Amino acid sequence: MFIWTDHKRPSAHNLAWDYDIVITTFTRLSAEWGPRKRSVLMQIHWLRVMLDEGHTLGLSLSLTNKLQMAISLASSNRWILTGTPTPNTPNSQVAHLQPMLKFLHEEAYGQNQDSWEAGILRPFEAHMEEGRVRLLQLLQRTMISARKVDLKSIPPCIKKVTFLDFTEEHARSYNELVVTVQRNILMADWNDPSHVESLLNPKQWKLRGNTIRNVRLSCCVAGHIKVTDAGQDIQETMDILVQQGLDPHSEEYTFIKISLLNGCSCSRCQDWCRLPIITPCRHLLCLDCVSLDSEKCTFPGCGNHYEMQSPEILTRPENPNPKWPVPKDLIELQPSYKQDEWDPDWQSTSSSKVAYLVGRLKVLYESNRKNDYCVSGLDGCEVLEKSQKNHSHMPTQEASMKPNGEYSCLLPDKVIIFSQFLEHIHVIEQQLTVAGINYAGLYSPMHFGNKMKALTVFQHDASCMALLMDGSAALGLDLSFVTHVFLMEPIWDRSMEEQVISRAHRMGATRPINVETLVMRGTIEEQMVEFLQDNDFCRRALKQEFIIKEFGSILITKLLLLWLLNASNLTLLDV
Repeated sequence: MFIWTDHKRPSAHNLAWDYDIVITTFTRLSAEWGPRKRSVLMQIHWLRVMLDEGHTLGLSLSLTNKLQMAISLASSNRWILTGTPTPNTPNSQVAHLQPMLKFLHEEAYGQNQDSWEAGILRPFEAHMEEGRVRLLQLLQRTMISARKVDLKSIPPCIKKVTFLDFTEEHARSYNELVVTVQRNILMADWNDPSHVESLLNPKQWKLRGNTIRNVRLSCCVAGHIKVTDAGQDIQETMDILVQQGLDPHSEEYTFIKISLLNGCSCSRCQDWCRLPIITPCRHLLCLDCVSLDSEKCTFPGCGNHYEMQSPEILTRPENPNPKWPVPKDLIELQPSYKQDEWDPDWQSTSSSKVAYLVGRLKVLYESNRKNDYCVSGLDGCEVLEKSQKNHSHMPTQEASMKPNGEYSCLLPDKVIIFSQFLEHIHVIEQQLTVAGINYAGLYSPMHFGNKMKALTVFQHDASCMALLMDGSAALGLDLSFVTHVFLMEPIWDRSMEEQVISRAHRMGATRPINVETLVMRGTIEEQMVEFLQDNDFCRRALKQEFIIKEFGSILITKLLLLWLLNASNLTLLDV
């Protein structure tokens, strides 16, 4: 057997004659491809080419170097091993299967793109029966399915979603960011996607994706919005108010300026608002109150009408194709606050989720102690050791009796902690260290050698209770001794979630696997969970007219932003 890493350059003759098995990586496979390069892998006719986690070929629908190299290999047999053939998201497409069919050299649909699109892809996506039937026939002749539910030897996987409440500091941080996002959407001509600066504008896909990421991250890590640099914009607003009759030396002038910079209570509902809206009639309102009427001030007893600009009037550069009348003077009066200024303060934050996680890990630690284990890290004990005097008759120091009288390995509870955000991982590391809980890290951008050392420590050091990992470590690991998996935030791609869980819930596991997903109550995470659990609603939502021209992640982020605008309860968290 030969393991080909990036540092070894074997010859084709050596590979063909000296080894029965050659193992390499997708990274190596990709590096071997080139338009004028004939790799040693292409100079051999292989008996069998097997791709583990082969669904990575279909992660990108474009013709990648990895895919081109895999297709070009000459072999008598081709196999793909994967537990998640396609992404499992509300908008995932069967198109992700086709790159794998290309590798398999499937005659009907793998080597002819037109046949694939006409025979399966378009009919299937149009919900035509013939497309579904052809796809089933294709899978039946190309796929061998071995599902976990059919394997009786695998213990059950127990999943639950835990809804958590914010701490006061964390709630304030989340609310500030959500209000900033809402303000952008509302002030961009009252939710008009034609506005070039609106997050709902189709061309703002990059900023929209970054904003959704920030909102999701703010559920995990407290942060802050930098508005101190908005002083010039605030001063321009104050100058306009002076031109309209506000005395620059009055207490009202000072109060409005400080309120625009630091926040204040809404003049109508008295709720605190970090970024208040100043009306031409000089009332400071929160977003919920000002959005009740786009034509006049909603302060009780005022009713001042705004200067409306209709679509028929000369359009402004920022909205060349307006959809409906908007309060021009109200919009132009507001100082600018940029939502991409949110900065995660992971070094000093008190994360609500991490506080809960640490509490759960301490409970598991106590459970290990009750089973006569002694775990170092929390109380200075030595590495885990089973008491011998009460179990001298057992074949090992870590054993328990099965119902049939045999002995099975009894190990301490070990935990996988998964997060998609590096900032969240830093917070978790910090708080686990403070709590004295030993852990290992397996995430990017760690060096490969350090990852392997961390994995060895987690597997063999009984005092190392938790493995902290991200998506880069979700593939190819056998951690069947793990008993608990904590998903620190909802995972949009259910195939990624399944990959993480499958590190523990797999053949070789001897105890039930407990999977806990942490969700902040009343936030975008709760909306995500509802969205993912209601497949029928997903399909209906994705067909709405206002987003029918978009697709994929662009569509999803736009829909979530609309929820942020309309679900005012998201900003009514108790602080």
